Amino acid sequence: MPLTNLFKHWTFQVFSPGTVLREKYEAFKSLLNADKKAHELMAELEEIYHSNAKVDFKVIENKYDVFAKCVGGIIEDLGRMSPSRYLDLKDYFKKFDFYIKFMLAPPAFKFSPPFTLPLSEIPLDNPVMSGNKAQNLAMAAQKLQLPIPKGFVITTNAFYYFIEFNNLRKVIDDILVRLDVDSIASIDDAAVQLTEKIMCARIPPDIEEAIFQTLGSIEWDNGHDIRLALRSSAVAEDSQSSFAGQYRTVLNVARNEIINAYKAVIASKYCASALFYRISYGLSDIETPMAVLVLEMIDAEASGIIYTRELENSNSNSSRMQIHSVWGLGESLVGGEQSSDTISIRLQKEQTPQIIEKKIRTQATQMVFSKDSGTKIVSILEEKQKQASLDDGSALKLAEWGIKLEDFFTEAQDIEWCKDQQGQLFLLQSRPLKKEEDHEKTTECLFEDVTHTVLISGGEMACSGIGAGKVFNVEQESDLEKIPQGAVLVARNASPHYVKVIDKLNAVVTDIGSKAGHFSSVAREFGVPTLVNTGNATIAMTQGKEVTVYPEGRTVYDGIVLEMVDSPCARRNLTATSPFMRKLKYIMSFISPLSLIDPHDPCFVSHGVRSLHDIIRFAHEMAMREMFLLGEKRVRKIGGSKKLISDIPMLLYVLDVGGGLRQKPDNKKSDNKKTVEISDLMSIPMTAVLKGLKHPGIHWSDFTHFNWEAYDKIAMNGGIISAESAMLASYAVISDDYLNLNLKFGYHFVILDAICNDQTENNYIQFRFSGGGDDMAKRMLRADFLKGILDRLGFKVSIKSDLVDAELNGEAQNIILQKLDMIGRLLGATRLMDMYLKDSDMVSKYVEEFMNGRYHFATIED
Repeated sequence: MPLTNLFKHWTFQVFSPGTVLREKYEAFKSLLNADKKAHELMAELEEIYHSNAKVDFKVIENKYDVFAKCVGGIIEDLGRMSPSRYLDLKDYFKKFDFYIKFMLAPPAFKFSPPFTLPLSEIPLDNPVMSGNKAQNLAMAAQKLQLPIPKGFVITTNAFYYFIEFNNLRKVIDDILVRLDVDSIASIDDAAVQLTEKIMCARIPPDIEEAIFQTLGSIEWDNGHDIRLALRSSAVAEDSQSSFAGQYRTVLNVARNEIINAYKAVIASKYCASALFYRISYGLSDIETPMAVLVLEMIDAEASGIIYTRELENSNSNSSRMQIHSVWGLGESLVGGEQSSDTISIRLQKEQTPQIIEKKIRTQATQMVFSKDSGTKIVSILEEKQKQASLDDGSALKLAEWGIKLEDFFTEAQDIEWCKDQQGQLFLLQSRPLKKEEDHEKTTECLFEDVTHTVLISGGEMACSGIGAGKVFNVEQESDLEKIPQGAVLVARNASPHYVKVIDKLNAVVTDIGSKAGHFSSVAREFGVPTLVNTGNATIAMTQGKEVTVYPEGRTVYDGIVLEMVDSPCARRNLTATSPFMRKLKYIMSFISPLSLIDPHDPCFVSHGVRSLHDIIRFAHEMAMREMFLLGEKRVRKIGGSKKLISDIPMLLYVLDVGGGLRQKPDNKKSDNKKTVEISDLMSIPMTAVLKGLKHPGIHWSDFTHFNWEAYDKIAMNGGIISAESAMLASYAVISDDYLNLNLKFGYHFVILDAICNDQTENNYIQFRFSGGGDDMAKRMLRADFLKGILDRLGFKVSIKSDLVDAELNGEAQNIILQKLDMIGRLLGATRLMDMYLKDSDMVSKYVEEFMNGRYHFATIED
């Protein structure tokens, strides 16, 4: 019987896939979903890193945890697809994951006793239990014999126990993850929620007992009627990150008020400005536990700050020290609410310090104890208002302390002190001086030719640089919610609360305040040009006016002075090198670099991965390759086949692995029919290819498809075949959005693998064409023809002999559909092309004809 009669009725036969094939496809789909999610998370992490975004580090931890699970899932899915290959990917993943989690891991912490420690028993080699402030005081007392108030510390162990006892860890983390640092409302809302959680929580009985036991064991100078000051001593505070003014100090606390005061201090860990500061510095909540100093309250006649080096010239060769002093308690000074007397001291080697300059400010008010509790502001006697708040002898003694402390800690110090009513001096704090020594000036900027009107002349430089923008006047804290990006904040004083908007500010100018204040210290850390104590900023600088602030010149100009703003002396972005960014940079070095780029490179191997991105890239490529190679499998059994009536002359068995065929209504019993219609095909990519194959420009009537190679093998062995033999068939594995097509055109062999859906990043087409019935020269001409078409269609194409490989990745669904349609036309047009192509000129001609809509070449004149 003639072979043409074997194909009296052209049919597609459909049969159910085996378990292995279904599992492989399910693993592939799972891998693609994990790949998509992993890329989204990696993009989010990269955006945070490259845009220097400020988020709580818990956000990084949570995103990485999900990302790592996605990468682990990708490796598992690839293992399900290729069980015996790529086994070393798990080892590389574990290595990268270990390094990242080491950086993300919270410090080891204890919530067991001791919950309190007398200052004399604080360990001097590790501040983890006491915090830096308490440890520095203890060292100054024990090593330098400097006088400090009596007291003790409530340890970080107590803080951790308090959090665990009240089950607050998850509650805190959940609030922090939702916090938007760019929104003042979000910061304030988080602060309200967190502080409320702390204040409503219960102090564990063990901690309360330890506090009162230690309180009773110390011989206080005022006996039973002791008054206390509770001060924060958080881990990381008073170190390279100062947290200046961010935590609460509770003064004049009676014995029976100590528990509530303790909660107030630890609750201040979550106030709005402290949250912003910590997040900006990249410190996690759990690695900044709060210890609390409990000190005997000093009824201060005067208080102040020592900067052991001048801010304007704070390097180690500076020969000047500055002492700032106010009447009464020092909280109004460090809070930016009061200007201070300033005493400059000359430091000379092996010589006694000398006072070289004094600036005495008129001080009309002072902060003092309230009779019952807390503090109050009172007027200073008129005859005392213009007197120096610190005598020369005390100033020189403080200078000697400053020298000792700087030598001991081996760096410039920011020191708090007070003098009681009897004239005795006490050390209250010593921490590294926040200055600008890390950014040495390499260029001297002179602005003698500026012609803009001067609005302000005078004041104190708290932080150098140049900042310009529109004035935003702040009269009350609620005004901060409206402050725009790039504003110049103008206010009566330099409140530490302004820290929560510091990333929006181009500059700060205040009427009063001191460069020794807490906000001034933080401004230097963030590199925000700040001019304080100008006397008239709120009057001279009206809302919305454009100004240029030059703190080093103690000048504010009307308008934007471009030559100043563009100069190398303008504001520097110090947070770009903050601990947050350093930590994130380390983490991203194991996540985002991509060294495996070209799948055809010999180095594109599993042991060549150098990052988690490499693992994702490699696994994705190998997964697609594994699915592509399904087309090379020889399926010999087609049980459960169904016939799809079609007039295209080829045998094609279609394996549905999920949504590739229209489902029967649920109310019908299982369908045992052997045939289905083309309309039952629901596979998007398969339908697109068939559309191309069925294009009216393709002539099937004068060509009968048959797998001659398979037939020859059977015939030569004396076999008897059926027209429906699996040996003669082609195969397609389909789902709703997936196609793996294996076509046998006689001596030709085609593999087409594609995903086509609305997830652009997952879409791809892979195509391979090899073999032929003519000599190698003509087969290579046919390969050139295919390459010419595929190049024009936007594919990346490579040729080896007569083997053509092409791929297209990451295109939108409509583009993939168009390309699959064109590939269908191409397959129909290249059936016997190797038999009538004669030279390269014909190849070029046929390429043009094809692109112009000609798909039947046997009749084209040479």
